[in-house]
Amino acid sequence: MPPPIVKLAEAAKRFIKSPGFLNLGQGLPGHIPPEESLLTLKERISHPATHVYTPDEGLLELREELSLYLRQVSGIDVNPQKEIVITAGANNAFAGAIFTLVNPGENIIMPSPYYFNSVMAVKIAGAKVKEVPVDKSFQPRVEDIEKAIDAKTKAIFIISPNNPTGAVYGRDIVDGIVDLCIQHDIMLISDETYSRIVFDGATHYSPRSRRDAESHVVSIGSFSKDFGMSGWRVGYIIGPTEFITEFLKVQDTITICAPTAGQILALEVLKKGLDAVEMELQRLGHLRELAYLRLREIDAFEEVNTKGTFYLFPRVKGCTDSKKLVLEILQSTGTLILPGSIFGSAGESHVRISFGPLTPEAVDEAFDRLSGFFKNG
Repeated sequence: MPPPIVKLAEAAKRFIKSPGFLNLGQGLPGHIPPEESLLTLKERISHPATHVYTPDEGLLELREELSLYLRQVSGIDVNPQKEIVITAGANNAFAGAIFTLVNPGENIIMPSPYYFNSVMAVKIAGAKVKEVPVDKSFQPRVEDIEKAIDAKTKAIFIISPNNPTGAVYGRDIVDGIVDLCIQHDIMLISDETYSRIVFDGATHYSPRSRRDAESHVVSIGSFSKDFGMSGWRVGYIIGPTEFITEFLKVQDTITICAPTAGQILALEVLKKGLDAVEMELQRLGHLRELAYLRLREIDAFEEVNTKGTFYLFPRVKGCTDSKKLVLEILQSTGTLILPGSIFGSAGESHVRISFGPLTPEAVDEAFDRLSGFFKNG
């Protein structure tokens, strides 16, 4: 079965080249890496070392710089020599973690709605996903996750800040899930791709920052969103030394290493480009305020104001088939949004709206179109 987004992408093809097509479907941040970092990479691009493999675990200098960065922004202490692997994006990191940890017939618990690519990786490994619906604020309930644990549960997987909902999980909830993993001797896989993209005073809490939990937590991150490096395919995974040793076997088999040029660029952003990254995150914050303002003007949407990412995940009143709805919106307005149902059964009746790559003018235009669609529908 193809990825759930493929059919919608096929339907969107005839609109993409049309004047005025608006793509609010793909999860892009809307900015590129800082100019200074790109210029440094340009200077290094003709050097032979840029065109060969790095070690499987990635450039040591990048791992060292990343460990300093993570200590500063997330309170994570990690050994760059033994506990970090640079990967070809967060998707690559998650799939590698699944192939490292999970055997056919075992299961992974996921709060739902979830990110659909993660489910595909679990299924490819011959394992199963156990969905646990979140509450009305898109927060997981620790007691529901505990009830889902059985003898074949290998790990719990969380994404915070969350794709698709934008929810930033509360510290007490994350700690409760960590405690379950310690108690049942299972792993917590924590996707923290959007850790820097938080608003309204929210803070990201990494379970890996708990010293007593380091042997039970695997953290995944990416340079795609905050650094504007989606196309460069560079992410990372952090875990206990025993896990990393096994993970590297998967890494060498499937990927060998992350793209060398991308690793060099990530290193340059970490060294010299963080101020520019911060300015882009502020820009996303302004876009988010505008998007929520316009969302509230449309009676068809029921808003849940979350505090992370560049996604909105409203419920559409009366909607029972979100796939049909978004196709109608696409055909009527030339505007692409995603159906909530592709993010799990708990996502049905919702839609995901990505405002990251838009200008303020495009945000206004998109919501003008959505408003017109629902008024005329």
